[in-house]
Amino acid sequence: MSQNYLDKIYGVDDAEKQRDVYDQWAESYDSELERNNYLTPGRLVDALKSCVKEGDLTTPVLDFGCGTGISGEELANAGFKRLHGADVSEGMLKMAEAKGVYEKLVTLPFGNPDPGLVSRYRLVTAVGAISHGAAPASCLPAIVMALPSGGRLALSYNQHTLEDDEYMQALDRTVNSSEAVLEFSEDGPHLEGLDTISRVMVIRRR
Repeated sequence: MSQNYLDKIYGVDDAEKQRDVYDQWAESYDSELERNNYLTPGRLVDALKSCVKEGDLTTPVLDFGCGTGISGEELANAGFKRLHGADVSEGMLKMAEAKGVYEKLVTLPFGNPDPGLVSRYRLVTAVGAISHGAAPASCLPAIVMALPSGGRLALSYNQHTLEDDEYMQALDRTVNSSEAVLEFSEDGPHLEGLDTISRVMVIRRR
């Protein structure tokens, strides 16, 4: 992967500048991740599928921070039928649209998502989307609290995020609250070529 892009995204705190970096990265994003064997999306989708019933595969899934649609392809390959993608980067959304796996794609605002958007879904994925260099830590409790009862958020924290106190505190507060249950949590390979790890999790709203 281009260390230049990694350095850029982890070094930018301003949301609009982050979006610009993702826009510029969009065309080479998939090839760079593929070269380094990006395993987190497949691991996360497997985790989510293990927590749902067969009938849930026809439930609309909100792929929050869908990027170029790598996660959408994994969801489709796993049998999830109705995928809706959302991202702040128009450049990434154009690449996602070309994959043809999403029923619809929407542009997200900066910061926490609209609770009205999230509340329409029983299944939400966030593959690397709530992380250092992407959406703020506050998105995690915001999404979980907006889910309907029994709804699930499947998300991943990359190695940078696992080392970030703000994100870990948001995770701890969320899973230790009376409103949520951590159904699945597993550390494993993230970008195999860079020897990094990620944690994939499934959180259910009570």
